[in-house]
Amino acid sequence: MLHTIADSGAKKTKGIAVTYRAGKGNMFGTCPADCKMNDSGNGTKEIDREYFAALLDAVPHKGHSFTYTHFPWHLWADQLAPGKTVVNYSTESITGAAAAARVVPTVVVVREDDWHGQKTIKAPLFGASRNGDLIQTDAVPIVRCPAEYRDNFSCRDCGAGLPLCARADRGYIIGFTAHGVFKRKAEDSSTRGGCYAAGGKVRYWWEKLANWEGSSETDAEHVRRFVKGLPPGSIVRHHVAGDIGQE
Repeated sequence: MLHTIADSGAKKTKGIAVTYRAGKGNMFGTCPADCKMNDSGNGTKEIDREYFAALLDAVPHKGHSFTYTHFPWHLWADQLAPGKTVVNYSTESITGAAAAARVVPTVVVVREDDWHGQKTIKAPLFGASRNGDLIQTDAVPIVRCPAEYRDNFSCRDCGAGLPLCARADRGYIIGFTAHGVFKRKAEDSSTRGGCYAAGGKVRYWWEKLANWEGSSETDAEHVRRFVKGLPPGSIVRHHVAGDIGQE
């Protein structure tokens, strides 16, 4: 189930196009069942390959398109290519993010206290061992999402028209501070749950989508049609809620 908005009015995505995706009767239906953020007991283990191919092609003419996924990067990284939608691997561990960032665009959930009042911190990269102990060989910068500390700032304003999350070839991780109703769970790596979309206004629309009767279009057909109809130069953030799973 896919819902598309050509001109978002939400604070963080104001002025860009966005989509929401849910399973039929189950808002977490397109999300990985084993995602740490997902404590619903629902979800899937399979990627919707038809939809994912359409999503990669869903880039506006002369524009930019990006999204995030909690599915392990090795299941989809070989499909990435220049000119396609930029897929960011979403992680909850700073050390895990550093390792993944060597292969795919990566974002990570960061505790508020870990920023230490800075806009950039370092994620340690471990690439060797000595007597069974891991050795730090490098560090990868984590750049805080500018919308978290700048007033009246949205994805449309980010990166002078090329949002950081829409940059495939970058030498840094993007950090999002744990937020939402369940942010304490998001900060705790040992506790399942914490998805920001599971509470507040986002949950309302996500749940409503899951219970919508739908149409004869597949999600793949819908996303292709939607993006094709956007004005040249548009920016699209796919999946404010939802993921690339087979519902």
